[in-house]
Amino acid sequence: MSGVKSVVQLLIFLGILAGYYYIAWPLLTKEALAAGAVLGLLVHWAITNKGNRDIWNMHPLGGGFRVLFYDMLFAALLTALVQQGLVSELFSGGQVSALATALLGAILIDYSITG
Repeated sequence: MSGVKSVVQLLIFLGILAGYYYIAWPLLTKEALAAGAVLGLLVHWAITNKGNRDIWNMHPLGGGFRVLFYDMLFAALLTALVQQGLVSELFSGGQVSALATALLGAILIDYSITG
């Protein structure tokens, strides 16, 4: 059963990446990407990883890696929206709010299953 869960989680990961590329990529700037990388890493280390040094021992495409990547994508999206004054897009019920909800849902799913 564990293999089925990880295959489903991997498909969710790839689906979110495709949606992110389609929806958020045109909004992103170099600054938003850099801020997303740094802020996502800090958020993951402080909240998800609880300050544990195991952040460096993640397996590629494993649960911790996916959550770290989701954190970075979410932080980059928020930074780009703030930069462009489009924060209201998060609450409009459009594509951006659907993407943000999908990212948060994926973080919660991977975190609850992987821990």
